[in-house]
Amino acid sequence: MSKKNIPTELPSAASVSASVSDTIIPDAQPLLPVSKGENGKSGGSALATPFDSIKEFEKGQAEEAYGAGVWHTNKKVVGVWTIAQTRNAWVNLTDLGWKKLYSGSDSSIVAFNILTTHALEKQTFVNVLIENDQIIEMYAW
Repeated sequence: MSKKNIPTELPSAASVSASVSDTIIPDAQPLLPVSKGENGKSGGSALATPFDSIKEFEKGQAEEAYGAGVWHTNKKVVGVWTIAQTRNAWVNLTDLGWKKLYSGSDSSIVAFNILTTHALEKQTFVNVLIENDQIIEMYAW
């Protein structure tokens, strides 16, 4: 093997760091486009930095977690699942997928199971209130 292509000296740290930072690390890019003002010029955005969008996202998650529930009407039960575990039951609703039944008490799980299995058997519509990704109220027709 020829020794012509074998390096004999190490590159200096300054040249390595300069070449690495130029080629590997891209310039920071905003997550959202800058909004245009009334005169067509860039007037800044409500979200000035990428971290602001993260704060807005977390704020939305917190509001969703502790906010009011959302009613979903005229859904059909297409599946019910339960297991021999404490307060663990799920229902599959049209357009919504699998949702956990409220697990605050044993009696609520029993009542929801009765309602959902009745609606599944009779293929009737249900209206559900979903809060924190759990069904907390249900009307079966």
